Amino acid sequence: MKSVHALALAAVFAAESALFCVMTGRHHAWIYPRWADQLEYLSQAYDGYEHMRLHGFARAAWHTLTLGAPQGSLHAFLALLVFAVAGPSRSAALAVNLFAFLALQAATFLAARRLSGSYSLAWAAIALLAAVHSPWSGGPASAVDFRLDWMAACAYGVALAAAIAGDGLRSTRWAALFGAAAGGVILVRYLTAVYFALIFLFLAAWLLARPDRRSRCLRLALAAAVAAGISAPALWASRGAIRAYYWSGQLAGPQGALLDSHSGAAASLGWLFTQVLLHQIGLGAALLGLGAASALLAARLIGAPRPEPAAAPRFSLGSAWMVTLAFFCAPAAVLAFHPIRAPQALCILIPAAAWMIVLAWMHLARGSARVAVAAISGAVVLAGALLFIRAEMRADSDVTTAEFRSVNALNDYLYFRAEESGLGEPRVAVTWRLDGLNATAFRVLGYERHHRMLPFVLVMPTGYFGLTREAAMADLADSDFVCLVTRAIPVFPFDLQMKSLLPETRRWCEASLRHVGDLETADYSVSVYERPAPGSPVPGGAVDFGAFMRAASRGPANSDPVPPAAPRFVSPLGALGSTRAEFRFAMAAAYSPVRYAAADLPDGLHLDSRTGEVRGRFPRPGAFAARITASNAVGSTEAGLAMHVEDQATFAVLTAPKACSVGSPVLLGYGAFDAGGELDFVELTDLTTRRTLCRIAAPQDSKQSWQGSHGVTFSSPGPHVIVLRAASFGPEKKEGYSFVDRECQIDVAP
Repeated sequence: MKSVHALALAAVFAAESALFCVMTGRHHAWIYPRWADQLEYLSQAYDGYEHMRLHGFARAAWHTLTLGAPQGSLHAFLALLVFAVAGPSRSAALAVNLFAFLALQAATFLAARRLSGSYSLAWAAIALLAAVHSPWSGGPASAVDFRLDWMAACAYGVALAAAIAGDGLRSTRWAALFGAAAGGVILVRYLTAVYFALIFLFLAAWLLARPDRRSRCLRLALAAAVAAGISAPALWASRGAIRAYYWSGQLAGPQGALLDSHSGAAASLGWLFTQVLLHQIGLGAALLGLGAASALLAARLIGAPRPEPAAAPRFSLGSAWMVTLAFFCAPAAVLAFHPIRAPQALCILIPAAAWMIVLAWMHLARGSARVAVAAISGAVVLAGALLFIRAEMRADSDVTTAEFRSVNALNDYLYFRAEESGLGEPRVAVTWRLDGLNATAFRVLGYERHHRMLPFVLVMPTGYFGLTREAAMADLADSDFVCLVTRAIPVFPFDLQMKSLLPETRRWCEASLRHVGDLETADYSVSVYERPAPGSPVPGGAVDFGAFMRAASRGPANSDPVPPAAPRFVSPLGALGSTRAEFRFAMAAAYSPVRYAAADLPDGLHLDSRTGEVRGRFPRPGAFAARITASNAVGSTEAGLAMHVEDQATFAVLTAPKACSVGSPVLLGYGAFDAGGELDFVELTDLTTRRTLCRIAAPQDSKQSWQGSHGVTFSSPGPHVIVLRAASFGPEKKEGYSFVDRECQIDVAP
C-alpha cells in the first residue's frame, strides 16, 4: 500500500511539474522581470551562476551563501543548484519555487497521514494546497515571482508539518527535525526568526500547563537550539544589513514613513483576514474546504450504524491545533501591525490556514465510514486538480501581453544598441518608477534573452524621493540612454518631481540627445533618447527602434530576440598573457546571443562557445594567433585573435608610431598584465614636455589583463619620450602600489 501511494505521489508531482514548467514558459518566464524584489533576487542568482562559471561550483556556493543580504541567504544558492543542471534562465529560477511547493506537499502528505492514519485525508490535504489562489495567481509573491515570500511560505509549511508530526513535542526525533526545518526557514527569510521566537514562546507557555511539561519543554528547547545552531551564524554575519534594511529602512527611516499605512488595529485585522481568505487562500479553495467539511459532517450524521469506521487519528488533534494556531498567529500578529502593509508577505499564512481546514476535516471524519471519507477526499482531489489546472492555464489579456512585448522590445533595442556601440557599462536614466523600466531590469532581462551579462548602470531613479533640479539634470547629462516618461500615474515623490520637470527635461533631451522612438502602453508613454557622443551610441548601426517595436507584435510572445545582423566584434582582438598565470580572455561580439568557435588555438587553451572566453595556460612565452568565428541566428563573422605572452607575473606594453607631424593625431596603444588581478590604472606621460597625457582606471572586469588606446596630438616638434606606467594596487601588500614602466620615442616633424 505504501509503495502504491508513493508511486502515485511521484506521478502527481511529475504532472504538476510538467504543467507548471510548460505554462510558465508560455505565459510568464518570457516577461520582463517585474517587481523590485524579484529583480534583486534574480540578479543575485545570475551573479552566482557567473561566479560558478569563473571560479567553480564550490566557490560559487560559498559566494551565494555569504552574500550578506538582509532578507535571506538560501535563494541564490538554491537557484545555483538548478542552474548547474539546467543553465541560467527564468524558467530554471522559477523551478526553485516549484520544488519548494513539492516539498511542502510531500511534508504535508506525510504529516497528515501520520496524524490521521488516513491516506484519503492526506491526498485531500495536498489537493487543497494545489487549489489555493495566491501561488498560481501570476502576481507578486506567486510561484512565478522569484522572490523569498513563496519559498519561505513553503519552507514554513514544511516546518509546520514536522511540528505536527511530532505530536506536540512528544518525540525527540521529530523535535530535532522540527528545529532543523525551522533553521532552514530562517535562512530562506531572516524575518521568520521573529515568527519563530513568538512560536517558541507560545508553545512554551502552552506546554508549561501540560502534565508532561518537563519532557516536552526539553524537546522544545532542543528544537530551538537546533534552529539557532543552523541560522544564528548567518543572522550574526548579516546583522548590520538586517538592521539597516528593517529598522532604519522600514521602521525608523523616511522610506518607512512614506510607506506607512497609518491603519488602526481593527482596520489592520480586517485587512489581514480579507487578504488571507480572498487572495491567499482564495474563494475556490475556501469553498472547497467548506464543501468537504459539510459533506463529512453529513456523512457523520447520516451514516449510522457504521461497520467500517474510518481510523481514528493516531495522535491528539488538540496538540496539532495548538501548533497550527501558533504558526498562524505569530506571523499574523507581526504582519497585521507592521506599519507597512505588504500583502505579498501574507502567503506565509497559507500552510497554517490550510492545516486549519485539514484538521477540521479530520475531526469531522472521526467515526465516519471509511468509504464515505474516501469518496469525499476523492472529490476534493478532483476539484483541487481542476482548480490548479484552471489557474495554470490562465493567460494575460491581449492588452497586457502587448505591453510586455513592447517593453521586451525596448530592452532588446537598448541591449543591441549598447553592444554595437561598444558600451561596456551603458548608463540608463528613467524619469519615473515603473515596473520593468530601469537599468536593473534591463540588465536581468538582457541576460535572460541574450545570454550575456551586460551591466546596465542605474543613473535614475535611485530611490522613492525626489532629487534637486540640478541633480536631476546632471543625471540626464550623465546617461547614455534616457527613457523620458511623458504619461504615467505618479505614486512616489520622485514621480511627482519628474512630472513637474517634464517640460524642461523634454526640451533638454530634444536639444542634447537623439530621439529614437516612443513606447506606448495602456498605463504609460515613454520617449527614448540616446546620447550621440564619443564612446556612446552613435547613428548608423544596424539596430532600428521602429523595427523592433513592429516586430514585437509578431510571432509567439515567448520567442527569442532576432539579432539585427550577423555578429560584429566590438572588443579588441588582442590579448596579453603570462606563463605564470592562467590565461583568460573574453571576446565580445554585438548582436547576442552569439556562439563562438575557434581554429588554431595554441595547445592548452580552450574556448567557451557560449561566452567567448578563451581559457588555459601557455607552455611558453611568445606571440600566438588563432581564428575566431562568431555566429548568431542571422550569420557569422570571422576574425583573428593575437596573443602576446611573456614569462613575467606583471608586465606592460606600449605601441606607438615612430614618427608623426605637429598637429596630427597619434594613437598610443597600451596594455598591462597582472597575474594577481590587481591592475588599478595606467598613466601616459610625455617626458619631453613633462605633461601627463592621461590617467585611466582599469575596468572592473579587466584587473588582470587590460588593453586600450589613447589619442594625442603634439604641438612641438622634435623627439618626444612617452612613458607608460601601469599601476597595481594590493591593500594587503606592505607597499600598497607597485608599478611597471615602458617607454618609447616618437619623432615629431614640424
